[in-house]
Amino acid sequence: MARLLTLVLFFFSLFFQQGTCASTQCKATAGSSNWPTTAQWQSLNTSVSGRLSQPVPPGAPCHSNFPQYDTAACTAVYNQWSTPSFYVNNPVAVDYNDDTCLPSAAAPCSASGYPAYVVTATSASDVQAAVKFAASTKVRLVIKNTGHDFLGRSSGPGALSIYTHNLQGITFNMNDKRTFNGAIGTVTIGSGQTVVDVLNAAAANNVTVITGSDQTVGVAGFLSGGGHGPVTSRYGLGADQVIEMQVVTASGQLLTINTSSSPDLFWAMRGGGPSFGVVISATVLVYPNVATTYIGATYNTTANSDTFWDLATFFHTWIPRLSDAGIMGYYYLYPDTGAGGQVVCDFLVPDKTVAQAQAILAPMEAQMKNSSWPDPVTTSDTGSYYNSYSAFWATVPPATVGHQVRLGSRLLDNTALTANQTALKIALQQAMPPGGELLGHMVAGPGVKNIKIPGGNSVLPAWRSTYAHLIAPVTWDYLDAAGQATETADLKTYTAALKTLAPNTGAYMSEADPTEPQWQQTFWGVNYLPLLAIKIKYDPQGVFWCTPCVGHELWTVTGGDGIGQDNGTICKAL
Repeated sequence: MARLLTLVLFFFSLFFQQGTCASTQCKATAGSSNWPTTAQWQSLNTSVSGRLSQPVPPGAPCHSNFPQYDTAACTAVYNQWSTPSFYVNNPVAVDYNDDTCLPSAAAPCSASGYPAYVVTATSASDVQAAVKFAASTKVRLVIKNTGHDFLGRSSGPGALSIYTHNLQGITFNMNDKRTFNGAIGTVTIGSGQTVVDVLNAAAANNVTVITGSDQTVGVAGFLSGGGHGPVTSRYGLGADQVIEMQVVTASGQLLTINTSSSPDLFWAMRGGGPSFGVVISATVLVYPNVATTYIGATYNTTANSDTFWDLATFFHTWIPRLSDAGIMGYYYLYPDTGAGGQVVCDFLVPDKTVAQAQAILAPMEAQMKNSSWPDPVTTSDTGSYYNSYSAFWATVPPATVGHQVRLGSRLLDNTALTANQTALKIALQQAMPPGGELLGHMVAGPGVKNIKIPGGNSVLPAWRSTYAHLIAPVTWDYLDAAGQATETADLKTYTAALKTLAPNTGAYMSEADPTEPQWQQTFWGVNYLPLLAIKIKYDPQGVFWCTPCVGHELWTVTGGDGIGQDNGTICKAL
């Protein structure tokens, strides 16, 4: 693939260099000779009906050098800093690694990590105007919806940002004949809607719609990245559900794309990530209401013991069997919780009673308790039955945010989980951050493997044989550059251990290390070259640039890495 990619880039360079000159080779930045004039910004503001603004750093009320300084407002911001709704409703604040202006007078505050201007879009025409402006002026463009982005793609220092959260709307069509996979209709959802919005609408209509797990995940990012969620193991990934999209392309065109209209772009935007266009709305499948059992299970033994690692390994060997039997959800490995070493599980079992769900778990739990491991193991599981999965999951609180974090991950298939228990145990041990945890997701399995998608999509093919998506998270303190450097370097070691266990799979692009060196293969596999060709066709000037996104290797970043709020100068590489 590397050799073919080199040839593609060579031929693209010949095209790319035609009609260009040195002054247009870099994204415009404030103070550069190609930065738009005040008159140009005013013209953009007029074209979007006054919805262009220069954003205020979210922590500004805590800093006396800003006109927004206000102690009461500072307290309010501080109290909301870990609350997802604060980031959803702020046009520039993002959930993770947002430390340019913290809500503390003891911390520095600067606008340098945030976009220079924001268009608060309320219609497709606002998006079109902003995209056309970025294309003509060469200003870096970023898209921010809810800010739930581990990789920092919603941030862009000095950029023009389009804030899409106000692109709302949820409209059901139970007469749509384009359904498949057992669906009974479709629903068209504005890209600014969140998971909890969609779940509540589904519950009110007594149906099921596939979403992500966290309440504040936005629809557009969920679908374009592939999208896993609590019941994707039963119905398929988020990208698998899409019937149609309304998008704005790099040329500013508003297109309706599906298997008949711009089918190549439609294929790319279902799994290819956010660098192909701005999603205005998406039409996705609707399924009958499904009841579900929730099982909370804990498997406990001596903290930091060899038995804990035997227990964690044994649990993983059971994941394919549990998944094939209809169990899905999430699990967490804690070598030391203070109460022991624990495997903690949040299971969903659609269309099963509590007794039926517990019966699926019983053989595994019996073997845990009767094992020959040195330390005793205790098991517990409690269940509740809900008549509506949608209504139940809408009540699950969102995760806390506002911290410094980076994720490493790997998709684990049946071979990785069952072929060699010694290798599996070693990989889990080596992937565990000291004093930390591993986050497991049983979100693939039969539904993802077996769904038949008209026209296919660009999701990493390894998802179709995956049973577990395993994450190693690392964190560090605010403004701790040395700690960040250490943790992010160590993360590569943890991820390498999982890659050794599953060398032929890959990783989920939205929950992975943005500095992954083999990112094309890891995030898209054999789909990468077709995606790059489509990127070049629809966005030859790189209007939608982000990292790690399709086509970002066509540009270089100096003075930073271009990730999140890390500034840098972005120039064409060819």
